[in-house]
Amino acid sequence: PLLATTDIAPASIRVDPAVGLFGLAIISRSGFLSTPANRSALAQAIDRVALTSAIAPNWEPADRILPDPLDSAGLPQVPAWTLLTQDERRVGARQRVAAWASENGGAPIRLRIALPAGPGATLLYAHLGAALYAIGITPERVAMDAAADLKLVDAVAPCDSARWYLATACAPCGEAASAAVEAARQAPTLATRSQRIAEADAAVNEDVPFIPLARPLRWSLVAARLAQWQANSRAWHPLNRLRTDTN
Repeated sequence: PLLATTDIAPASIRVDPAVGLFGLAIISRSGFLSTPANRSALAQAIDRVALTSAIAPNWEPADRILPDPLDSAGLPQVPAWTLLTQDERRVGARQRVAAWASENGGAPIRLRIALPAGPGATLLYAHLGAALYAIGITPERVAMDAAADLKLVDAVAPCDSARWYLATACAPCGEAASAAVEAARQAPTLATRSQRIAEADAAVNEDVPFIPLARPLRWSLVAARLAQWQANSRAWHPLNRLRTDTN
């Protein structure tokens, strides 16, 4: 959003095809967030396309943890609600919230969302807050270091490892999902590791510890003289690899 207030030439704005995780870690697993079905209701209530389009053009939304199979023996696990339209997702989430409130004496549901400061995070919160309000939940924005129920994770993957995605998303996870991720780490062979990763992906998808929103957004302002700047999936740009001269 800061670029909208400037006269910077479009050619100077470069976007990396970064891979990794951008979404909400479910920090609290009590109250409404104590069950996978309720955590899934939150995930399906968010309109990812509207959210990403409001912040940056061509920003890729994400509805699953693994972007590709990578070193997993199976295809990435996909939440069941991805087969529904956005309206159907909202209706289902609203019904889940209403049912839980009814079972718990009608107490209001409030969730604290930890986000960084800045206009981009404010736009993000506007969409997240609207999604929660629409299904009967009252959101509250808090600082990244404050006590929270949901917390933004914005991390570029350091390597093409499916286990990195699962371990990063699994903070915290239930016992079964945590054990599956650990089993992948301790696998004795590559073939066994690939199978254990596929099993861990299924376990984490069932546990719903993380709400994917998009892939990480990484951009740079690049002067024309920096001819060696190259977009890459890690968004790494060492200063000694930006121009050919040594002046």
